[in-house]
Order: sequence, then C-alpha cells, then structure tokens
Amino acid sequence: MSGKVIITTPFPTPEEVAAYYKIPAKRVAELDAMIDEVRRSMAKAATRSKKSTSRNGTRKASNGGRTSHAKK
Repeated sequence: MSGKVIITTPFPTPEEVAAYYKIPAKRVAELDAMIDEVRRSMAKAATRSKKSTSRNGTRKASNGGRTSHAKK
C-alpha cells in the first residue's frame, strides 16, 4: 500500500449488511448464534491456556509432542 487510508464513512451494522445481501432474518440469527459459540470456545481456550502457565509466567520446554525416532 502506498500510504495511510482513513475511513471516514460509518461501518454498516450486521443488519444492514444482511439486508444488502438479502439474507433472511432466520439465517442471520443462526449466524449470530454460531459466532457467539465460537467466541465462547475461544474465550474458554484462552482461559485454559492461562491456567497452564506457571506462576512466574514461564512455560516448561516442550518438543511439540513429538518424540525423536532417529536411527543411530
């Protein structure tokens, strides 16, 4: 990009976008429910990962769950 872009118009609401694309209200409600479900699971995962760190903020070294099977 060659420079900064400043958006001066307001962003459309999800309802305005749905109306523009003629998405039925029932489908919009389904999509809203899916988004809420994903956000809840992401928040739960973020909370879970915070609990797995030790008190000083460092993590135990990991090999990514892989075991070396190199032949000698």
